[in-house]
Amino acid sequence: MKLWILSDIHTELSRGWDLPPPSEWPDFDVLIMAGDLMPHMERGVDWLRERIPDRPVIYIAGNHEAYHCDIDDTREQAKEAAAGTNIHVLENESVVIDGVRTLAGTLWTDFQLFDAPEIAMRAAAQFMNDYRLIRTDAYSRILRPLDTLARHVATRQFIENGLSQPFSGPTVVVTHHGPYRGALRAGHERDVLSAAYASDLSPVIKRYQPDVWIFGHTHRSDNMLLGSTRIVSNAKGYGPQVAGGQWENPAFDPTFTIEIKP
Repeated sequence: MKLWILSDIHTELSRGWDLPPPSEWPDFDVLIMAGDLMPHMERGVDWLRERIPDRPVIYIAGNHEAYHCDIDDTREQAKEAAAGTNIHVLENESVVIDGVRTLAGTLWTDFQLFDAPEIAMRAAAQFMNDYRLIRTDAYSRILRPLDTLARHVATRQFIENGLSQPFSGPTVVVTHHGPYRGALRAGHERDVLSAAYASDLSPVIKRYQPDVWIFGHTHRSDNMLLGSTRIVSNAKGYGPQVAGGQWENPAFDPTFTIEIKP
């Protein structure tokens, strides 16, 4: 199976950028959209259906999918929009396609990256748009770091439970937030806000060794081994700001694929 991997397209912060036309598509069986396609996740489903109408797409929410809306409401609207289509909207859910199992969820973070979670949560609440622009509890209040910490725990438990279950074929994990310390962008390794971008799940990865773990969020590219698990990110990031301009991550490949052999 060939996976076309993309994340952090940020259509709301890009001008003149789109997927390649079908004549320039890579050879792929499933498209993985690992979050931050656009705010309002249901609009992201429509965007994907217009461009990829006839092959499976796995789509998870990043943080930006919930900007200017309720974090749960927009995902439920996305699920409704995707019902009966080729789009799989997943949050702490799995899907098996052609013998390959995918476990997926946004993940968020545990704020433990520097062993100072309270400081990291205070910094995130003060400086990150997530905790100003995302609502929860049926739009009744602003999302808080404690809320996303609880969501991280739920997704981590889902992934560990899923990986502990025997499966005869390959397993892929898809999250938006980073699953190991190396997911951070260069120059941000000691930035306390980086604890809101990645968690150190390397013990989980080394224990269960899924075949591939795909992530986004940090606007970088990654393609390496952690134990026997292939860690992959192909994030465009913001931009281009003008048609024909450059996007944020110069290593982003709009046609990046990997192959998984059953």
